[in-house]
Amino acid sequence: MRRVFAALLLVSTFALIAAAPPPAPKATPTPTPLPAAVPTALPKLPLVVVYPFDFSSDMRADTGVRTAQLYINQMNAAGGVDALQGPATVKRASYLDYARSLAAAYYVSGYMTSLGSGVSLVEQVVDTSTGTIILGATAQIQNFEDATSQAISIRDGIVAREQSKAQAFEESSAQATPAPLASNQANIGGGIAGLFRRHGRQTPDPHPSVIVKPAKGIFVVRVGGNPNATLLNDATSALYNALNQRYVVRNTNSGGDAAKLANTICGADRNNTVATGTLSSTSVRRGFFSRTQYTFTLDVYTCFGAKLAETAADGDSVQSAVSAAVAAYAADHPQNS
Repeated sequence: MRRVFAALLLVSTFALIAAAPPPAPKATPTPTPLPAAVPTALPKLPLVVVYPFDFSSDMRADTGVRTAQLYINQMNAAGGVDALQGPATVKRASYLDYARSLAAAYYVSGYMTSLGSGVSLVEQVVDTSTGTIILGATAQIQNFEDATSQAISIRDGIVAREQSKAQAFEESSAQATPAPLASNQANIGGGIAGLFRRHGRQTPDPHPSVIVKPAKGIFVVRVGGNPNATLLNDATSALYNALNQRYVVRNTNSGGDAAKLANTICGADRNNTVATGTLSSTSVRRGFFSRTQYTFTLDVYTCFGAKLAETAADGDSVQSAVSAAVAAYAADHPQNS
């Protein structure tokens, strides 16, 4: 009887399989769309502050500033660094603090004295992360070519040091990479670490992500307005620094009517704008005390001289007024257009 029941069960199973509908054909998978192109991140260059050089009393009053501008122009033209001029109002004892406030990687200072028909020049490059001198040189300058050579030599030394630091970091990262844990071990380790993790304060990333700046750059023209030349230099440096945090910026060392100069400044490189500004100051009284308030009006022009934007902001310092005006412009024109 059992054998008959098993046979009937086997026959019924085959019958059900035969009666079952054929399996549905497999659907052709829809191709995954390619991701949209991501803007190319511009490499972050080391920021270098070049302070006006000190000089002996028998030299022209503008010698130090002109020398610093020459170094900045040559270093930026050679590439690999982002050099800007430090304000003349910053004293030597505050060089390091000011450079660090700008997140600069290095600063350059020097001293010049007359020597025969030429100039004796002493230069120093300081690493702001340690406050130590990493490059120093003494040179005899006879002409423009000599000065240019010194500026390029400093630039080359900084670039070589940056490359060496990057290589050392890559090697140490490769050696310090731990072997992957099994999934259960990783979960256990993560749970234990969570018990002892401090919350609220995070260790800053020593290598922050690269800022993606728009392709459209900005040429900076010297700030006008306030008759105090030192304040105008400070405002021009502050304008460069504030814009450089968001855009690709180049210093023209030009002054005057930016609208009229725009076409010449841009030349064949038309995918840019030209920025300048006007600085003014007023005395604001509060009770028995008074303070100086600064107003900065940022003007941005196209390469054809048409005004793209005008933004004004107030501040208790030149830097705060300039930074506020630039922040307002960036909010309205994130792509500089």
